[in-house]
Amino acid sequence: MAVNLNPELGSLVNDPKATEDFTKETDELVARAGTMQQAGRIDEAVEEMLVLEKKCRMSSDAISTSKLLCKICQMYFDAKEWSKLKEHIVLLAKKRGQLRRAIMDMVHLAMSWLEGLDKEKQIELIACLNDVTDGKIFVEVEKARLTMMLSQMKEEEGNVEEAANLLQEVQVEAFGAMEAREKTEYILNQIRLVIAKKDFVRTQIISKKINPKLLDKTEFQDLKIKYNEFMVVYWLHEKKFLEVCKCYLSIFNTPSVQADEPKWSAALTAHVIYLVLAPYDNEQADMLNKLNTLEAKKLDKVPVFKLLIKLFLRKELMAWPLKDDAALKDHPAFLDKPHEGASARWDMLKKRVVQHNIKVISEYYEHLHTARFCELIGLSDKEAEEELSELVCSKFVYAKIDRPAGQIRFGQKQTYTDRLNNWSDSITKMLDLVENSCHLIQKEQMVHAARSKLKPKK
Repeated sequence: MAVNLNPELGSLVNDPKATEDFTKETDELVARAGTMQQAGRIDEAVEEMLVLEKKCRMSSDAISTSKLLCKICQMYFDAKEWSKLKEHIVLLAKKRGQLRRAIMDMVHLAMSWLEGLDKEKQIELIACLNDVTDGKIFVEVEKARLTMMLSQMKEEEGNVEEAANLLQEVQVEAFGAMEAREKTEYILNQIRLVIAKKDFVRTQIISKKINPKLLDKTEFQDLKIKYNEFMVVYWLHEKKFLEVCKCYLSIFNTPSVQADEPKWSAALTAHVIYLVLAPYDNEQADMLNKLNTLEAKKLDKVPVFKLLIKLFLRKELMAWPLKDDAALKDHPAFLDKPHEGASARWDMLKKRVVQHNIKVISEYYEHLHTARFCELIGLSDKEAEEELSELVCSKFVYAKIDRPAGQIRFGQKQTYTDRLNNWSDSITKMLDLVENSCHLIQKEQMVHAARSKLKPKK
């Protein structure tokens, strides 16, 4: 015992310098207390040690104080006197001017007993230690671990909400004494529990406590995968498919996943599906092109998904249902396990196919009859109008529907400013051409004049 267990806390754990050394007296009394314990005189031994403990505490002899506190607790634990053990743990920790090192050693000793106790005694001892560590920054890590143990017990009982409530308020990100890996695992447990109780607002708040750059380290690969799996659940709830596909891309780029073909194949195919489910914008289009170019070799091993990317990149109409309809439906993204809402995601895929077709039509046609438009995208008049209106509102395409005439006009209507700018650009280009032509004519004239001078006179 009596070891500086939290060196990173620095002055927060350092006690005042000892004014007197009671090591010899402490060792003699501890040895004598062991003999008295065997004789059944535990209370008498504790009284003697409490007298010496006060002298050690007043002299700031942390090592001797720690030995005495731990011996008192150990004696009651060995005798299985639980009420006296809990009473003395609280009493010793709350004595006036109690030394920090002594409290830390006593708490660590008591925590070492937890695994061997039955559940009822575990809960009682944890509650006692929580009382001792409450508000003491030098044992904040120990208090966080005790809270984790209590939370796990509540979860095993099936009380997930109470387990989450216990754990979610612990601010481990501010603990300087806790190692980075343990801290990250703690936060991931917080995320897991708040997702289990479907508190997605708190999920986002807690997830921001983890620095993504930290997860890129080699020793954090397993935690990186776990973190992204939790974030997939959150972004699916928010229906932000572009963020979901980024999570799967992060998993796919993890070295441990790259070394295992089934794992990277699952991550890659999920990334493809959620990428095509994401609404069209410049970022989505850029990611599609990059994926098609940079991961061509790996995509060759999953031809169904490679073809899906090709279809969305080509400026051609896509037929619904898709060619590999059955193979796509078997993918976990379109199953209710592990994530609910499979039918909604399948409907969204159909919607993205329709939107792609409308985008293609808008690039090839200036105006089109409504009946022909419905025929090309395979929807009824009402459905086609709803899809087109949604795309126009989101500025995905520019179109105007003339219902009485039954026509659709594609293309953005030019304002007077746009027309004036186009006219100005055309005039500028024309003047540049005239100037360039004049320059070329003058050059030819000069060359012709020079050649005429060089010709011999007859």
